[in-house]
Amino acid sequence: MPDLEQQLGEVIECARRGDWGGYRACLDALREALAEDPRPEAHVLVQRHLDTLSAASPRHDPEGCTAELEALAAALRGRGLKRARARPPALDLRGLQPPEPIVRIFEALERAPDEPLRAILPHEPVPLYALLRERGYAYSGEQRADGGFELLIERS
Repeated sequence: MPDLEQQLGEVIECARRGDWGGYRACLDALREALAEDPRPEAHVLVQRHLDTLSAASPRHDPEGCTAELEALAAALRGRGLKRARARPPALDLRGLQPPEPIVRIFEALERAPDEPLRAILPHEPVPLYALLRERGYAYSGEQRADGGFELLIERS
């Protein structure tokens, strides 16, 4: 299985050549590699850039697309992402009444501010996002098959 950095290199090459069919295929392969990568810090970093790229039209802004991909490559190199870091245990906050889930998230972040935190919530915690950004945290999340929402939080 190719790693994130290799997949990203292939996406960049397709963008530089203007091979938009190949670009889409390589971008999909990059998403698959991300899904299989065990490093939570990679998920936060790469997902943020993928969200930006998904909203863009590479054919109409090839320079912007390539610049975003190169920024991601530089960020991956600069972060020195560790190989095969264990996925942090999840804090299951379903079933709690507001504001208890947010209180527990911030308590956990206070106990280990530099460690990634995974939280499972009953729904997407949109009001939490501004509070996390104010405190210097990045986040990414996705709907779960069971209807809940899984959030990964780490230092920016």
